[in-house]
Amino acid sequence: MESFCFNYAFNLCWILLLVTQEYHSCRLSPGCQHFPDTNTYSCSGRIWKETKFDNISMDDRINMRILEMCNVNQETLNLHKIHTKFPNLINITIWQGNISSITNSFLPHNQIKVLQLRNLKIETIPAKFLSSLTKIEVLDLSGNSLQSLDPKVIEEINRIPFTNLSNNQWNCSLNLEWVALLNTSSIPGAKNLTCYQQPYQGIPIIPIAKFKENVHTSCPERCSCTMYDVLRNPKNFDDLERFIEVNCSNRNFLEFPPILPDKTKTLMLDRNQIRSLLPLINNPLYKDVQDLDLDNNFIDSIEDLEGSSWFINFRVLSLRNNQLVQVPTYAFDNALQENPSMPTGVTLFLSGNPWKCDCSFIPPFQDLLRKYKSQVQDVNDIKCSPVEGDKKSPMVIVDMPRSAMCRLPNDYAVNALDLVNGILASLIILILGKLAYDYYHFKRTGRLPWIVTKIP
Repeated sequence: MESFCFNYAFNLCWILLLVTQEYHSCRLSPGCQHFPDTNTYSCSGRIWKETKFDNISMDDRINMRILEMCNVNQETLNLHKIHTKFPNLINITIWQGNISSITNSFLPHNQIKVLQLRNLKIETIPAKFLSSLTKIEVLDLSGNSLQSLDPKVIEEINRIPFTNLSNNQWNCSLNLEWVALLNTSSIPGAKNLTCYQQPYQGIPIIPIAKFKENVHTSCPERCSCTMYDVLRNPKNFDDLERFIEVNCSNRNFLEFPPILPDKTKTLMLDRNQIRSLLPLINNPLYKDVQDLDLDNNFIDSIEDLEGSSWFINFRVLSLRNNQLVQVPTYAFDNALQENPSMPTGVTLFLSGNPWKCDCSFIPPFQDLLRKYKSQVQDVNDIKCSPVEGDKKSPMVIVDMPRSAMCRLPNDYAVNALDLVNGILASLIILILGKLAYDYYHFKRTGRLPWIVTKIP
């Protein structure tokens, strides 16, 4: 227990050391200085030559414990040569300058406990760079141009009590498997390491790595999956909203894929052989899908969507070139009225279907298309199914007059029932006329009608 407390206090001291040194400025005057009291050799503002040292004897180099370098105007750092000249160093601190690469490593059986290479331009860490630092307790690589780390480097970092990796240029578009290997307990601020570039700029790399792993492992076979954006929830800054696109276009699917990455927003299933929309209702993985492309499939009904949660929350639904003959217009109307993305966030495509243009379906369908003309992007391409000999079949549905749907093709055709009614009406008029004439004749002459005299 005492050993643990001592180590913990020691580590806290090193953290304070890191914080104070972060604000330690580099001397303006170039050159090197030797401080015998602390066995420190400090250089600034010069082109460093690992084989040349000013004003220092061999004995002093052997006794040297701390090496400081800043504003070093060279691109490559050979720590092996430096360590050869200063074999007993316990602290190497190099900050500010143009160093972008590291060559070679340290001598075996070294005593180095602190290694700070901060505010430089280092782009990569060699895989075996840290393997010989068996006694290291503090590693500071902050403020560099690191985009990624080798898994072997992560193995070495995880055994170091404290590591600072902040303010680097982490490229989250690259493979992030190394992030999952990080021992966050030994890396202060690991949860605050952020992506440097778009599309995830400013987003913590640890959740990004987890999201990308889920996208990779849950992507349907034969499909391609992309997490194209991650945004912070404005109501909860720690809550991250993923935007994932799954592209399964032209992959010979007979039905919806059984799995999807969590929080998939866009699903492209065009040019397949899908007939049913039931997975949108039955499979909970589809509840977050907002943009759905089902063009060029074999869907002949959307009645399964009626009253469903998905139907009132979608943003884009494309059903071009399917087998739709009719749709429940009332269900569409109800869903669009309840949709929270209305009016500007909802888009529909319905053209290329064999719509049946009869008097029972077209009037309410026309009303629907006219009411939501801003949402139905291809409203002027929605046409009746071609029927041989039917003049209205190629017409644009939204522009069709009602009289073209609810009348016979021959404008002058007489209905048989109407003909019978006409004959009966004529007979009634004739009989009433004959009755009036006979009555008048009887009153004037007193003689009964001829037919009455013949009745026995």
